[in-house]
Amino acid sequence: MKNKALVIIYPGFSLYEINCLTSYLTISLEEKDIWTIETAASTKDPIISEDNFSVNPSLIFEELNINDYKLIILPGIIDYTKAIDDTKLIKFLKKLNTDTRPLISSISSSPILLAKAGLLKDVQFTAGLYEETIESFPDLSTNQLTRTPVHYDRENNIITAIGFAFREFAIETLKALNYDVQDTLFSGTLLKKYSKEELIYRMN
Repeated sequence: MKNKALVIIYPGFSLYEINCLTSYLTISLEEKDIWTIETAASTKDPIISEDNFSVNPSLIFEELNINDYKLIILPGIIDYTKAIDDTKLIKFLKKLNTDTRPLISSISSSPILLAKAGLLKDVQFTAGLYEETIESFPDLSTNQLTRTPVHYDRENNIITAIGFAFREFAIETLKALNYDVQDTLFSGTLLKKYSKEELIYRMN
């Protein structure tokens, strides 16, 4: 059975912050190892991303069994208020407050959704949130905030990251999934000089 990941989507979610991770799991692996990635939201209505892509959720939260997934991904969102009052979303996230939950990877402002669902209690985390938001939100504690680009709380199986660290977020998640990847995995093409022969592609 293929490994499965679930991407939770909500209005204004960020595609680019999770694309390094999802593309590795679906494109960079051998065919037999490719993951199945599903999307979920409160309704089956199309969800508009922050860059105006329209995405149709695969499932609604009521249809999900968290034990079907090895990884739960929460993309960032420019305006978290569009999602934080979604009672169906928060109800689903609360179901992840178990000892046997999948790995949770949450980037940018989305850790505030985990906090609202009670998942960051006693968890070390980082987030792309204004300081005033952190100080005013009752379920977030500056004592637990690591102020690092990415953080993996191994005891609680939660990875969090600031939005600009989307490459490191992907790498940390892949390492947590036991992939032997280098820290330079998504460093770009300009670090290497390519010959013309290396840039010729054939079908076989």
